[in-house]
Amino acid sequence: MMLPANAVFELTARCNHRCFFCSCPWEYSVDRPTKELSADEWKQIMRRYKMHGVSHVSFTGGEATLCDYLPMLIEYAYEMGYAITMITNGRAVDDTLLNAVKKCGVLMSVSVPGLETFEEHTGVDNIDNVLSLFEKCRDMGIKTVANIAVTKKNLPELYENISYPILSGAEYVLLNRFLPGGRGMKNTEYMLSNDELNEMLDIAEEVLTRAGVNGHIGTELPYCVVKNPEKYKRLHVGHKCGAAKSFFITDPEGYIKVCNHSPHRVCHWTEIETLDKNEYWQRFRKGDYLPEMCKGCKYLDVCDGGCREAAHVFHGRTNDPDPCFVKDHSPLLYPR
Repeated sequence: MMLPANAVFELTARCNHRCFFCSCPWEYSVDRPTKELSADEWKQIMRRYKMHGVSHVSFTGGEATLCDYLPMLIEYAYEMGYAITMITNGRAVDDTLLNAVKKCGVLMSVSVPGLETFEEHTGVDNIDNVLSLFEKCRDMGIKTVANIAVTKKNLPELYENISYPILSGAEYVLLNRFLPGGRGMKNTEYMLSNDELNEMLDIAEEVLTRAGVNGHIGTELPYCVVKNPEKYKRLHVGHKCGAAKSFFITDPEGYIKVCNHSPHRVCHWTEIETLDKNEYWQRFRKGDYLPEMCKGCKYLDVCDGGCREAAHVFHGRTNDPDPCFVKDHSPLLYPR
């Protein structure tokens, strides 16, 4: 059985930031993982997934850099021939880790949710350290991505929020709209309206064009929400869900999920042969989750109606509307 090419490893639920937009499902009403896989278990997973077609691994959390064995896992993944990404807030990155990142050609995605508003978003005054990390990586020849979660609070400074990491060395920009889930379920008033979503796209396109840098939107947007879909040349705006098709998640205890927004554990990694018969997994594989409002739409060949797991978390079902269609942004239900 072939797995999606991209496997995301949530090494830990621990984190040294307290981001109010954090979508990790264990930060809300589902059980927090109480155990973490050992380095040897993650190595077993990498060997097993390689046999099933996985070619790219991403290390994240929580905050992956809090795991002492992260440099060892990076080197092991490199020896196995994986392409590697590391997702981090940058706070605990040290020279040992940077040397492993450089040696193994790791793409490092660094969270930078605001400049003046950085501490309001994360609970930590760390913006100077993050910008200096981009500079250090540039000087070492390490490729970096500026990973920006966009909220009502940092939208007014988004132009600068994209510009400063690029000026400091970021070679690519990943924008994520603030979606409900995890700790973010308690802060839904900071979700962007549809007009603000389009403002986000326009600002990003302007900065990227002037800088000669590319970027993309990390979570798919409903096609009908984007006012000028053909406008964006430097910024890639996706409308199709990649969960269980182009990527999937393995959580800190070794359970597979279709995406990082999902609170639903599909099966344990040792049971991947059962995925072909797993109803939840196949729902995403086949795209059998369209909202009623989208059926019959002429754009279904390019659009899935937005983020299906955000709809699941916000309303209770994968085939409910994307949260961007809810006027007051008040969650109706969180699945248990």
